[in-house]
Amino acid sequence: SKITLTHISSGINAEYGVVKMRFRFRGGEDCPDWVLAEISTISKLSSVKLKLFCIQILNHIEEENVKYELFTKLIDGGAFTASDIKGLIAGLTFILQSALRYDVEASSLDNELQQLGFPKEHAGALTKAYTDHSQKARDAIRRASLRYPPPKLQWSVDHISSSSEHGKIEEPLINLKINDTPCRLTLDKLDVLLTELRAASKCIKSVKL
Repeated sequence: SKITLTHISSGINAEYGVVKMRFRFRGGEDCPDWVLAEISTISKLSSVKLKLFCIQILNHIEEENVKYELFTKLIDGGAFTASDIKGLIAGLTFILQSALRYDVEASSLDNELQQLGFPKEHAGALTKAYTDHSQKARDAIRRASLRYPPPKLQWSVDHISSSSEHGKIEEPLINLKINDTPCRLTLDKLDVLLTELRAASKCIKSVKL
């Protein structure tokens, strides 16, 4: 989005004389136009209901399928269409996920939301929910960021007394095939591999978002 507010620090387009806003909760990028378009709908919620919306989003941020009934119960069904509710959820989820991902301080988030056009009370309500109920969401995002498909693993053991490649062999050889990549290990090399994998697993578990 491009606007004419020159007091926002950012790059200036000399040809058009406009300023592109950049936000910490977006990692230094501009806010998408579709999110800006949802702010008018978000502002129609009371600040109390907005906070409840944000709490529900933060508590269910890891779930792929949104449970819309949780949100429709929070508002007057006649005041918002199904499309409005989906837009509210999508816009608020985007803002909260971005703020969590870039670990933005509450004060910065509150200020930037007001720059985007949030009423002060609404910015405060969202920020309050972000401050008080974000830990579960942080843990969920951290788990999702470290989640990879399990490798395809095949293995077998050969007990060979000697070979032209390895000479005299006093111990078994372990044949591994990981995601179609084959390798052959001695017991010593297997021990080294297991030690390194355990160390990597420990490091991953210690990571905090």
